Amino acid sequence: MTLLNVERVSKSFAGVTVLREVSFDIQPGEVLALVGENGAGKSTVLSLITGLLAPDSGTIRYAGEPVRAWSPHRARAAGIASVHQELSLNPHQSVAQNVFLGAWPARRGLVRHRDLAARARPLLERVGLDADPRTPAGRLPLGAQQLVELAKALAADPRLLILDEATSALDDDQVRAVFRVAGELRERGGSVVIVSHRMGELLSISDRLTVLKDGEVMATRRRAETDHDDLVRLMVGRELSDMFPAKPDSSPVEPVLRVSGLAVPGSRAGVDLELAPGRIVGLGGLQGQGQREVLRALFGLRPHGGRIELDGRPCRLASPREAIRRGVGYVPEDRKTEGLHVVRSVRDNLALTSLRTLAPARALTTVSRRRESELVGELIRRMRIKAASPAQEARRLSGGNQQKVALAKWLPNRPRVLLLAEPTRGIDVGTKREIYHLLRELAAEGMAVLVTSGDTMELVGLCDEVLVMYEGAVVDRLAGAELTEERLVHASVAGRAAAGEVSRA
Repeated sequence: MTLLNVERVSKSFAGVTVLREVSFDIQPGEVLALVGENGAGKSTVLSLITGLLAPDSGTIRYAGEPVRAWSPHRARAAGIASVHQELSLNPHQSVAQNVFLGAWPARRGLVRHRDLAARARPLLERVGLDADPRTPAGRLPLGAQQLVELAKALAADPRLLILDEATSALDDDQVRAVFRVAGELRERGGSVVIVSHRMGELLSISDRLTVLKDGEVMATRRRAETDHDDLVRLMVGRELSDMFPAKPDSSPVEPVLRVSGLAVPGSRAGVDLELAPGRIVGLGGLQGQGQREVLRALFGLRPHGGRIELDGRPCRLASPREAIRRGVGYVPEDRKTEGLHVVRSVRDNLALTSLRTLAPARALTTVSRRRESELVGELIRRMRIKAASPAQEARRLSGGNQQKVALAKWLPNRPRVLLLAEPTRGIDVGTKREIYHLLRELAAEGMAVLVTSGDTMELVGLCDEVLVMYEGAVVDRLAGAELTEERLVHASVAGRAAAGEVSRA
C-alpha cells in the first residue's frame, strides 16, 4: 500500500498560486527527494503533509485514508516527523529535554531528569552525536543542534521522516550519520522525504526524485534515470554552464584591511590575512576550525587579540557599531536568527542599515517614506527579490530570497569590506549563481569580500584566494593554478599544505 499520496493538490496565498495540481506518491521503504529552486513550492508541499497548511483543492491520502482536519499534532501521532533547517530547540533546556519536548516521560506526574537523560542517550548514539544529554542545547555547535533535532524526530518512532534541508549545517561525517539513519528507517519499511540543494547528496541517497518548478511537478525520475545536469535543466529550464563568474587578473592591489595574529579567547594560534579591493578571499577547511570566529571577530562580535589595520592605520573593531562605522558589513550564517528580523517586513529589513540616510537632516527620528520606497524598490530590482510586496513579512519568503534580503541591506552603505558566512547555505542552484555573480560585481566595484563556506567547489569557483584553516590556524594559502579541489581537501583533512610544509599563519 502507498504510504502517502498527493493527488492534484493546489494552494494559493493572497491570490498568488504557489502549487498547481501537484501529484506524487511515497512508497513504503523508499527515499523520495523533492527538488527545485527556492520558491518552487517544496516548503508548501511539506507544510501540507505535516498539517501546517490545508490544500485549497486536491486530496492527500495517508496509509490509504484521505486526510481530513489534518494538524501537526495529528500528523505526528500518525507517524510523521520532520527535521527542518531552522532549529526549533529551546536553547536553555538540556539536550534530553529537547529530544522529548512535549512528551517528557513522567512517573506519578513527576519528571525524573536522570531517566530522561538515560532514554535520550540511545537516540543520540543513533544519530552519531557524542554529547552529554544534560548539556543545555544552546551550548552545542549548530551542526550538533541539528542532530538533536533529528534525535527528537526519531523519538516519535516515525513511519515517514521528512528532512527539510536538515543537512545544510552538517559536516561530511554528520551527513553520513543522517543518511545512515535514513537507510535504517528504509530497511524497516519506513519512508523518507528529503529536500536538499546538495545534488550529490540527493543522488546518493534517493530512490526517486520529484522536480518542482513554479509550483508544478516537472517530472519524477528514478535515481538511475537522471543526473545532476538533467535535474538542473528541469529545475531552471536552462543550462547553467556559467555558474561561476570569470575571475579578474590577479595584479597586486594594496590591501584595505590587514590582520596580523588575530586570535579569539581559546584559540591556540593567530590568523594573518589581507583583504584587497576587487578580490574575494575564502576561508576553507573542515567545519568548526575557527572560520566563523574570524568573521565574528572582524565584525566586533567576539573579543580578540592581534593587530588590525584599515588603510595602513591601526584600528579597533570592538563592536558591530564600530565595524559598521569603519565600513564593514556582515551576513551571518543563520539568516533567520541573526541576519534578519523575520517578523518584520521586507521593507523594514532592507532599510535597517540606512535609517540615518533616510531621515531628513533635521528630523533624525523620522524616516522619509519616499526615500525609503525608492531605496527598497531599487534593492528589490537589483537583487531580483521575489516578494508579494515590500510589506510582506521576511519569514514568508523562500530561503534564497531571505538570503538576498540579508545581503541587500548592506549595499546602500557601500561597505569597503563585506564578510559572508556560508552565503549560499540552503539555497537552490539558480539563486546560488545569482549570488556568485553579484559578489563578483561588488568586488569589481571596489569591495573587499571575505567568505566562509563548507562547499569546496564554491570556494574554488568563486574565490581569488582561499586560506585553509585547521584548529584555528591557517595551514595553506591557495591561489591561481594551486587553487584546486584536491589541494583544498588535502589541507583541510591533513592540517598542512600538500607539499608537507605548514604555511605560517
